[in-house]
Amino acid sequence: MPCHCRHGAEEIANRRVIVPCRPCNGYGGIGGPAGLVFYLAALLVLLAACGAAEREELQSVSLVATNGIVIDGTGANPITDGLVAIHGNRIVAVGQSSDFKIPDDAVLIDAAGGTILPGVFNAHAHYVPYAEKRRELFLLDGVTSVCDLATSLPLMKEFEQEELGAGLAARGFKAGPIITTPRGYPGPFHGFAMNYEIQGVDEAENAVRDLHTRGADFIKVALEPGFGGYTWPMINLEELRSVVATAHANELLVRAHVTKSDLSDMALEAGVDVIEHVPMPSDSYENLETMFDDAGNYRIPSRLEAQMLRMIEQGVVLVPTLDAVTGDSFLWNYVESEPELFTQAVFTVVRFFHDSGGIIAVGNDYGYPGVHPGMPLREMELLQAAGLSPLEVIEAATKHAAYVCGQSAELGTLEIGKLADLIVLDGNPLVDLNAMDSVLYIVKDGEVVYSPQQNAK
Repeated sequence: MPCHCRHGAEEIANRRVIVPCRPCNGYGGIGGPAGLVFYLAALLVLLAACGAAEREELQSVSLVATNGIVIDGTGANPITDGLVAIHGNRIVAVGQSSDFKIPDDAVLIDAAGGTILPGVFNAHAHYVPYAEKRRELFLLDGVTSVCDLATSLPLMKEFEQEELGAGLAARGFKAGPIITTPRGYPGPFHGFAMNYEIQGVDEAENAVRDLHTRGADFIKVALEPGFGGYTWPMINLEELRSVVATAHANELLVRAHVTKSDLSDMALEAGVDVIEHVPMPSDSYENLETMFDDAGNYRIPSRLEAQMLRMIEQGVVLVPTLDAVTGDSFLWNYVESEPELFTQAVFTVVRFFHDSGGIIAVGNDYGYPGVHPGMPLREMELLQAAGLSPLEVIEAATKHAAYVCGQSAELGTLEIGKLADLIVLDGNPLVDLNAMDSVLYIVKDGEVVYSPQQNAK
């Protein structure tokens, strides 16, 4: 049968590669099933090309951070060649730069191949009520939010100030004074202005209501029977239950200071939301040698393992404050066991909690001797040493830290609708966490508060 297609046998023969001419069945094109496949494939290619050419045009955008890796803080995979667009003080777009058309009048932040991520939280700090301190010691180092875990009643109002003549300060969130029993911790150790002393369930309920009225962002309770040879009184289970129930009724989380695992059951029974520090068996502070096997590995007591698993089951977050509890000041003053053994035991417990599915948030206990302000890099490095991946460390310093500070609805991740707090790093912290200490740009509430240009002035 002769070929009736537009290309004749002579044309085909003259091609570099000889291909047989398929019968066209009189339609002037490739026929049969192969032809159908060909046309469908061509159509898909055409549609893909059209889709790739269509980019979303950003409307009413004031600031765009682009040309960098976006780590959004949710734990999702990083976005290469990412973009974060801001209108006013809210995030309006997050994604790949190629998916968006940027308005000509938008202010651009060029990440220059660096990393764009949410502003960092320090979820456990002290002595940071004043805006000047929060600006100079935290915001200008990339920490856009800091949470104070013990503040006297008169100083609670200081957290309302977030702007100075010099510019914005880091956001400040607070617990107010710690709910405790008369003469209980932290009074004997940090001063009684840090105490909100209660006796009985009624006073416990009233304390929470009072702190809520004064603007507390979360509630802190002390479960500390003493250390360093001192013994202190403590609130009881019923009082703690009253604190938790009243806080939850007012949509506040309860964060419990627990250094002795003997008290973890009480905290979990009452329903606290966050445990601060790393609960360890009381005898760990005095004699740890017997708790290590012949290979030199710490054997976590079965009761402590069960407590950690119960924390995970109840969704309780751990803020280990490793910078403080493995620091020289704590080890020299309160640990009679060999410091290296105690540190190894603490790391083993944190690793077990993490590997079992526990949620960890970053807070370094700034204000404790030897713990520095600014980017909590040492805390991050210690968490990485305890088993967290760099991406998990960033999530702990953003999403999870925002949660324990009661701010997850507005802060902690780069998501549409959230407040525009972000930083741009010169480097990739997924490759080297030290990049967290190389901040190029800082944006707080949609405003650029630090840039290479401003730093050069």
